[in-house]
Amino acid sequence: MSTATTMVRPQETAATPAIEVRNLRRTFRIKGGLLGKDREVVAVDDVSFSVPTGGVLGVVGESGCGKSTLARVILNLLPPTSGEVLVEGRRLSALDRRARARLIQPIFQDPFSSLNPRRRIKDIVAMPLVAQGNIPARQVNDRVAEMLTRVGLSAEQGERFPAQLSGGQRQRVAIARALVLRPRIVICDEPTSALDVSVQAQILNLLAELRRELNLTYLFISHNLAVVEHVASEVAVMYLGRIVERAEADALFRAPRHPYTRALLASVLTPEPGLGVPDVGLGDTLPDPANIPPGCRFHPRCPVAEPRCAVQVPQAVATTDGAAECLLLEGAAQP
Repeated sequence: MSTATTMVRPQETAATPAIEVRNLRRTFRIKGGLLGKDREVVAVDDVSFSVPTGGVLGVVGESGCGKSTLARVILNLLPPTSGEVLVEGRRLSALDRRARARLIQPIFQDPFSSLNPRRRIKDIVAMPLVAQGNIPARQVNDRVAEMLTRVGLSAEQGERFPAQLSGGQRQRVAIARALVLRPRIVICDEPTSALDVSVQAQILNLLAELRRELNLTYLFISHNLAVVEHVASEVAVMYLGRIVERAEADALFRAPRHPYTRALLASVLTPEPGLGVPDVGLGDTLPDPANIPPGCRFHPRCPVAEPRCAVQVPQAVATTDGAAECLLLEGAAQP
C-alpha cells in the first residue's frame, strides 16, 4: 500500500512536472529552557506531490498545519531537513540564487510589510531585474513599465511609495515584482487574506488572468476554502505536516473522503440567517506539531475515529480523483 508520499496523479508522469516535491521534511528544535528538555517540532512530514505546467495546486489546512513552512522550504528560504524540490526536473538546491529567482517567485500575505516603504514602486518592481546584474537599464525600465500595466497600475503610481497606495494596489505591486523576471512558478502564500473582501476577487481574477497569459504554474496556499475552490485545479489538505487528502478540486469539494476535509468544509460560514457558527465536532483543542499523537494524527479530534485509529498509521488510499490517508477507507470500495 502506498503512503501519502506518493500522492502523484497518473497523468502527471507523462511529462516533467513544473514542480515536484519528494519526501520533504522540515523539523525545528525548540529549547526546553533551564530544566526542560529540547523538543522537536515536525512542521512538514514526508510530503510529496507534483504540479503539472499551468496547473494550480491549492494547499489548505488550519493555522499551524505546515502550509507556510512548506512554501518557504520550496522557495529555499528554509533548508529542508530531508527530501528535495525539483523545478522542471532540476534540483532547486543545486541552482544558484539568480537561477532560482528566474524559475520561481513568491507572493506573500501582507503586501505592506513585504514592500520596502522607502522605495518607489517602480524601484521595488525593478529589484529582481537589477539583482540579476546583467540586464541593461533601459530594458529594466521597459519591463517594469510593461509589468505595471499588466497588473493594472499606471506610470504615475510607479512614482509613489507603498504608503500612498491602497492594500489592493500594494498587492498588485507585489504581483508585478514577482512576475517581472518572467518566472514559470509562483508560490502564493495567503495572497488575499490581508485584503478587504471587496478587493480579494479583483486580485484573484488578476492572478487567474496572468496565469493564462503567461502560462504560469501556481502553488496557492490558503486557509480560505472558498478562495481555493475558485482558483485551484487540485487541492491538497494538510494536517500536522502531512497531506492527508489530495484530489481534483471539483471532486474534493463535492465528495471529500477524509474526515478532516469534511470538517473543514463543514466549518465554512454560510450567509443564511439563523444558522449561526457551525459546529464541526472537532472540539476546542488545536493540533500541536510538537506533540504528534500516535497512530492517525487526526484521531484525537476525529468524530468517526475507531480504537485502531489510535495505534495504526494510515496509508494513502487511492480514490478515483486522488488519494486520502484514512484507516476507514482502507479495504472499502471507492467510487
